Amino acid sequence: MRHGFTLVELACTLVIMAIIMAMGVPWLRGTLDRLAVDRAVFELATFYHSARYAAITRGRSVTISLDRDSLSATLIGVEPERIATHSGPSRYRVQSKGLPRHVRILPNGLGYAAGNFKIVLRRGAAAESLTTSRLGRLKVWR
Repeated sequence: MRHGFTLVELACTLVIMAIIMAMGVPWLRGTLDRLAVDRAVFELATFYHSARYAAITRGRSVTISLDRDSLSATLIGVEPERIATHSGPSRYRVQSKGLPRHVRILPNGLGYAAGNFKIVLRRGAAAESLTTSRLGRLKVWR
């Protein structure tokens, strides 16, 4: 009585597993792209909303600097005060198109030089858009 598998049986099993995994790789790549874009959109939107909220609650204008590699928010006043920094969308290897360099949020929450700009974040086949209204509100288009 023998126990174990023959070399042919193990080779056949490995070939079948390789075929199944090869069929799943394109699906996995698309899923990873979608997750990276979703995360970058979430972080950019959260950063924008928190900077807008800081402008409203502190009663001072906030300048948001947007870049592929970094995001920063600075309170405007006699002495500018940096209130937040965060890494940009390139952290997730997401390409961004249409990022304005600076956006100012007024103390009442309205966007100055922020009206109707559109940001497209893309990685592979996954893409999402963010736009701002003239009122300074950010909308994510899914």
